[in-house]
Amino acid sequence: MVRYAFISLCLLCTTLQAQNIQKENTHPKESWYIGLQGGVPFGINTFNSFGSDKIRLGYSGGLFCGYHLNPILSLEAQAAWGSFGMSARDCCTAYWLGADENRYLVPVLGEDGWSYADLYSEVSLQRYGLQLNVDVLQLFSRNSERRLTLEVSPLLAVTGTKARIKTRDGDKQVMKGDNNWHLGAGGNLSMNYRINQNLSLGIYSGIIWLTGSQIDGMPQHIHQKNYIWESGMRLGWTFGKKPKPRQLHTPATPVEVETAPLVEQPTIIIEVAQPIEEKQTVTQVTQVEQLTVTFPTIFFAFNSIRPAPGQRENLQEILAILLEEPEMKITLTGWCDNRGSVAINNRISHQRAEAVKKWLVSNGIPAGRIHATGKGIDNHATDDAKARRVETKTEEK
Repeated sequence: MVRYAFISLCLLCTTLQAQNIQKENTHPKESWYIGLQGGVPFGINTFNSFGSDKIRLGYSGGLFCGYHLNPILSLEAQAAWGSFGMSARDCCTAYWLGADENRYLVPVLGEDGWSYADLYSEVSLQRYGLQLNVDVLQLFSRNSERRLTLEVSPLLAVTGTKARIKTRDGDKQVMKGDNNWHLGAGGNLSMNYRINQNLSLGIYSGIIWLTGSQIDGMPQHIHQKNYIWESGMRLGWTFGKKPKPRQLHTPATPVEVETAPLVEQPTIIIEVAQPIEEKQTVTQVTQVEQLTVTFPTIFFAFNSIRPAPGQRENLQEILAILLEEPEMKITLTGWCDNRGSVAINNRISHQRAEAVKKWLVSNGIPAGRIHATGKGIDNHATDDAKARRVETKTEEK
């Protein structure tokens, strides 16, 4: 009972913590998902999958279906079926199982039976459960663009087992157990990686403690632990597209027009000769030319503030223009695609502009000539790869 109370307390605490964080998150990930999972279960009881003769590997496979309540929590239903083997531990090989299904210290005269050392238990398994997944990484660092998740998952389940006692030599069945149903509580630890927008792959490991009769079908003795440990892999599919971040205020995006600074040319004085008796007229002509400069765009990889590989040539081109025009001042504007929250994208877009500025300053351009700013999400971009960029424009004199 203490174990179940502890698990219930963990469920309550994590739910309350996630609700508090959800209020601050502007982009909850609400979506359905389904998947397949398969693993290797081990049984621990009077008989043990890690028996005295060998390790008896099992197998299990099943389905899961869940719903992302927010970026931290998801609620998931599971169904799994499988089988595993168990045999006597080193401490129990001398015991005797009578035909009357009782345990004896020594063989009984006139009673059929078998030594524990000569038997093993083949257990079929079915499990139907509900678990709450808590993404621990999101609790400490909220980032909706993160591909990796580390989930702690308290689990409640109804588990059915059926044991068949067989001889190790000849695989002859000597005893057939009934279908037993157990209430179970435990948990899983899983790590998942999002391959793309919908597909994810993960590994998991967990334990479930079972109530009721022995899962191995043997008479209960000194070993009262009755649980199943399982490790395996999961393949999941999330439905739908990730929605665009919600904004409380959507300011109108101003249309930026590239302007080039006006370069004043030296004043040309034209003197016209007049007769001596007339005054000279001085005509002043000012020539103004507009210098138009086109800078290359610097692109970035997803969830990165470093220029993407292959952008060095574009950086060198911007550097060359600034070295050639020592009076020119520029503005670097960073942008992001529509994945992730507004707050995170505002920060990343500014960091991208600062990264380009830092590179130019490290190559000899005074910092006072460069202004870096971030404008967050480009809602007008149709290509995510082109949305993640830094644009360079000249400042008017």
